[in-house]
Amino acid sequence: MKIRHSIVTRFALFFTGLIIFSILLSGYLVFTNASRVIVDYSKERIMHTSELAEQSFYALLNEVSNDIAVISNSPTLKNYIAENSNKTTDDVHELFEVTLKNKASYFQIRLIGSENNGREIIRLDKINQQVIISNNLQEKGSQEYFKEAIKMNKGDFYFSEINLNEEYGLISEPYIPTLRAASPIFDTKNAVIGIVIINVDLTKLFATLNNISGNEFKLYLIDHNGQYLYSPVKTQQFGVQTKTNFNFYDDFNLNPNLALNDGFSQLNEKTKGELLSYIKELTHFKGLRTLYLVSTIEDNVLMESASLVRKNSIQTLLGVCLLSILISWFFVRFFSKKINKITEAISNYDKGIDNSIELPINRKDEIGALALTFYKMKTKIDSQVHALQTSLKKEKEARNERDEFLQNMSHEMRTPLNAILGLTKLLHKNAPTDAQLPIINTLERTSNSLAGLVYDVLDHKKLTEGKVHITHEPTNIEDLLKDIYATYQYEAIQKGLTFTLNIDEKLKRQSFLTDPLRLSQIVINLVVNAIKYTQEGTIRLSAKLIDEKAPLLEIKVTDTGIGILPENIEKINDRFFREKDDLSGRYGSYGLGLSIVKQLTILFGGTLKAVSEKGKGSEFCVKVPVISALKTETKVVDKPIVYPKLNKQYKMLHVEDDLSTLELISYIFDEDNIQLIQLNKWHLVIESINQNRPDIIISDLMLENENLSPKLLDWISTKKVTCPILLVSATEPEMMSAISTLYFQKPFNIDYLKDTVFKLLASHEYSAPDFSSIYSNYDHNSTKIIKVLKLLEEEFETYIKRMDAVFKSKDEHEWEAILHKLIAHINNLKLLSLSDALPKKVKAVSTEDLENIRNAFAYYLCCIRVEIQINLKD
Repeated sequence: MKIRHSIVTRFALFFTGLIIFSILLSGYLVFTNASRVIVDYSKERIMHTSELAEQSFYALLNEVSNDIAVISNSPTLKNYIAENSNKTTDDVHELFEVTLKNKASYFQIRLIGSENNGREIIRLDKINQQVIISNNLQEKGSQEYFKEAIKMNKGDFYFSEINLNEEYGLISEPYIPTLRAASPIFDTKNAVIGIVIINVDLTKLFATLNNISGNEFKLYLIDHNGQYLYSPVKTQQFGVQTKTNFNFYDDFNLNPNLALNDGFSQLNEKTKGELLSYIKELTHFKGLRTLYLVSTIEDNVLMESASLVRKNSIQTLLGVCLLSILISWFFVRFFSKKINKITEAISNYDKGIDNSIELPINRKDEIGALALTFYKMKTKIDSQVHALQTSLKKEKEARNERDEFLQNMSHEMRTPLNAILGLTKLLHKNAPTDAQLPIINTLERTSNSLAGLVYDVLDHKKLTEGKVHITHEPTNIEDLLKDIYATYQYEAIQKGLTFTLNIDEKLKRQSFLTDPLRLSQIVINLVVNAIKYTQEGTIRLSAKLIDEKAPLLEIKVTDTGIGILPENIEKINDRFFREKDDLSGRYGSYGLGLSIVKQLTILFGGTLKAVSEKGKGSEFCVKVPVISALKTETKVVDKPIVYPKLNKQYKMLHVEDDLSTLELISYIFDEDNIQLIQLNKWHLVIESINQNRPDIIISDLMLENENLSPKLLDWISTKKVTCPILLVSATEPEMMSAISTLYFQKPFNIDYLKDTVFKLLASHEYSAPDFSSIYSNYDHNSTKIIKVLKLLEEEFETYIKRMDAVFKSKDEHEWEAILHKLIAHINNLKLLSLSDALPKKVKAVSTEDLENIRNAFAYYLCCIRVEIQINLKD
């Protein structure tokens, strides 16, 4: 493609030129020397203003110096000194009067003698333009200007500090800024006989300064202490004498100990902000008097002209940009017609509209190339989309079939597992013989192993969807690992492998709060994996407790198998590892089991670390947090659970179509006071509900392949059934919890189910305990509440034993001690039934009373165990 045909080149050249033109134009108009010129010009003006003010000040000093020289050397004054007569006195009066009349700024001339403490000899004042000879002559020997002027040499001139006209502590009103000029007077023998002094009114000078500064500039005349002598704001002047205490250094945030330097500087005024200033030092009286002339202009005033230039420049720039945009728009519009067809064709294709637009595929520029590329791409996409839609349809059908299969398998496998595990637990409770016990233990381990495999398959999908949760309960890690070891030891021996178990002493004789099911799944999968891929050698299962900031359980499974490829080790150790479908075998995929191990470990908040060497074996290390439970000195064995004796007859309706579950429930609730009605047909259930109102209902959610959820929800909403409904089903907890808070997923804990049933039925005969104080005292923290409830359970079991003993011994002191401790529990938990059953004296306790006390404790223990399970589920 030739460059001259390229539309990209055309656009690039045009817009590059336009951008360069706009930048140069805007830079020239806005920024080229505008601010610098304005600032330089303002500096020249401020210097000029300062120079005018300086000239005015020194001109006044020169004028006063000349006048004082003329007076002090005048023949009239010399004649008066030579001969003090009426005529010479009148001549001096006339000289002083003419001077005052001709000089508007002079308002007082005096001749002060050196004798009589500097008493005034002649004094003329100008008041309201009238010259008056004053007869009120005063002694000025204590005044500073007299002391300094009388010591001066012949021909020298004295200038005082500038201040308000003040005599003996009183300031003349109206305020007059005053400068005193003096010269010593000598007689014919060159002896000092006095001084002649002129008081100069500086109001005219201050007016000149005001006129010089104008509206933009501000002039300040300050003394070496920072006192304003002149300021545009009159109230700031002479702050020391007027007691207003205005000070230049304070107002401009300057250090009074540092001298002001001549030249330009940037000042910061408290009220007006940044100012450009020019400072000029003024000295007179042989350098003994130092003043500072400060000229300022505010930065915003200084840059007002620049802002105006900038504003005009921006307007010009906007105009130029608008013109450029219009030119660009017409240019783009001209060429956009060429690509509109392609854009419309692509848009229609994106929306699924049939495309009948003729594309310009024969052009030689980018438009032609784009049209031809789109045409080819569209043809290819159409073909691939058709194939993809076919694949997606098949994948969706396969996924639906998988989900349906998993759901059906969940129900079909959980139900028989529930019966096997439940009946095995019942066999344990029925005091098996020594010969039967190994068989029952093997049956229990095998059932638990099968349950683990079932959970592996069923939990994989829920794990990936984040629907699996950890449920803590007291667990003996040693027993859990020993059971797993015993289950898989035979399989290892069959392959000729040595299988060893090593458990840290810290884990023995101590329980921990963890999820035994999920922890078993992790260990079983690692052990099965090790046995599967080890042909000869050793498999070691070890566990220990790591005491870090929080207790960590470390479990290691080491084998001498074929090892894992390095790239797959990296994937396993990746925090975000997920199973990959394009790998297979030990050398590729890690199998469904290891994927579950990884995800369950993350769910625990732990870590999985794999180390392997090709041909030498692998080591998998799992670290999960655990919570210490109560220590036990010996292995925990199942203790007989005491349930309250029911005094009334209760009807229990069991809705179930699985024979094994029906049989299990009949064994669990083989009680004299419970009439168990078991039905497997819905129409029979309806008849039973109408004829025999049950006190409690236990129901599966599936009956004859029908979901009972809508029917049970209808019972609850219409209040057709008011008794508690316990759901016992293999369906998911989310589905059951939508119907009732009382639900048990198969396989369930038969003791927990029995506790719940007896708690509900016995509540008709006993007052329920109130656990609200425990929850509030421990901030609803489930872990702490479980510990408290377990301590309470042990304490109540101990009370039953102590009461049995004291009933036989009739020890009144022991009975009172028990009552004293129980009263706190009775008040906190509102144990009204126990309070009513407790006589005050042990002698009054009958066999019937003791039975009532035992039943009350048994009911409370049921409530405590149910509450523990609720918190473990949380």
